[in-house]
Amino acid sequence: AVATLAKSGAQAIVQIGAYKACAAFIREARAAGYCGKFYNVSFVGTQALADELGKDGAGVMVSQVMPSPYSAARPITREFVAAARQAGGQVQANYSSMEGYLAAKVFAEGLRRAGARATRDALISALESIDEDFGGYRVSFGPGQHVASKFVELSMLTGDGRVRT
Repeated sequence: AVATLAKSGAQAIVQIGAYKACAAFIREARAAGYCGKFYNVSFVGTQALADELGKDGAGVMVSQVMPSPYSAARPITREFVAAARQAGGQVQANYSSMEGYLAAKVFAEGLRRAGARATRDALISALESIDEDFGGYRVSFGPGQHVASKFVELSMLTGDGRVRT
């Protein structure tokens, strides 16, 4: 696949996979002379991909479905970073941990709305009633509407293993 794509003249390659396989493909494609862009979806594990690629990650783009954990522009990020600090170094602030934090907040709100004796159906109804801004990140469910957010932005890996947003 690397040989075929390197010769194809493609200006960009979109990858959907885990970070190890994506990193190996990027390295091999660059070694084969491919000079186009690489795009990944957030599933890749952005920080893991950056760590795996190191300097070879420069310019790799990753779509994100969570607010940046590296920019204090949103209240939810400031809240999350403070909570991560309180964990005493046991939590690395990155996109994956931000997603877990937001998922826990939304789930806790669903449980609160479902009441003390929540049933499965009560929890589902409670979650489906959420249409709320969580510190700059809107979550909106409804009956049959279980994709809670339309948020997407791009981040870019740097040559020193960091993620720019």
